[in-house]
Amino acid sequence: AEIDKLVVEMVAGGSWPAWLNNKPALMRAYKKTILKDGDGDDWVEKKEFHALLLNIFWFNKLWQIFQVIDVGADRRIDVNEFSQGLGALGLHLSMAEAAQEFAKIDTNHGGQVLFVEFCAYVRKRVNPDANPNFDADIISGEKCGKAVKASHGNRATHTHYVKRKSLSQFDELEAKFKMFIKDNKLLRDAWHRIDYNGNNLVSLAEIDKLVVESYPLLNHKPALMRAYKATIKAGDGDDWVDKKEFKSLLGNLLYFNKLFWLFSNVDGDGDRRMDYGEFKRCL
Repeated sequence: AEIDKLVVEMVAGGSWPAWLNNKPALMRAYKKTILKDGDGDDWVEKKEFHALLLNIFWFNKLWQIFQVIDVGADRRIDVNEFSQGLGALGLHLSMAEAAQEFAKIDTNHGGQVLFVEFCAYVRKRVNPDANPNFDADIISGEKCGKAVKASHGNRATHTHYVKRKSLSQFDELEAKFKMFIKDNKLLRDAWHRIDYNGNNLVSLAEIDKLVVESYPLLNHKPALMRAYKATIKAGDGDDWVDKKEFKSLLGNLLYFNKLFWLFSNVDGDGDRRMDYGEFKRCL
């Protein structure tokens, strides 16, 4: 959240170019900094800051190239997009050679390449002796724990676990939020926790920080973005959540996360799209 806040503010102030503010690239930069360049914990320390800045730059450069190749704008590259976009990487291959090269990236043979797989491929081309395990560790939620643990030991995964969510958990949190809204002191305390810099304006980064630290049940990034967008749209239209919009934000965080939980429960193939069969199951 603090890295995101830094980038957002530096771009907004004109100190950094807008192309440095891409969330997928920032996530890759953060992961590489803590898991490869740093000491393996979840925090970027002062001695790791130089590496973080370099990673922010290079992963955003890669994200720009990835977007050029991803003509379908679905954050996935298929073999046709890859073949047609090789020029962006300075490569000139035949269709057969391009298909062979694509197969090297598509390690799970799913027919599509994600940004993290693309990063691993570029890193391998730049440094053939490099170990691609770091870039592979987040390729899929199913395998990431094993890969991180294999590369970095128990220290990298001992605090990470998955807890199955249930409707009753959302009901309990909803009751807690309703109590906040009715009690001015509790509401004020919650506002001070989210507005940690005390400027009476809350950014998306601050919302994310509060959720990660205090409400892991609500930590779904697509839902957070929808809650944030709905709150500022219904408010005064600027990019910040102010104090008078805070109640609305709490309601939206709960509402959109519950919707996302329902959505993800019927999204059997995990592609964040719902087909007709999945829609019927949802109903």
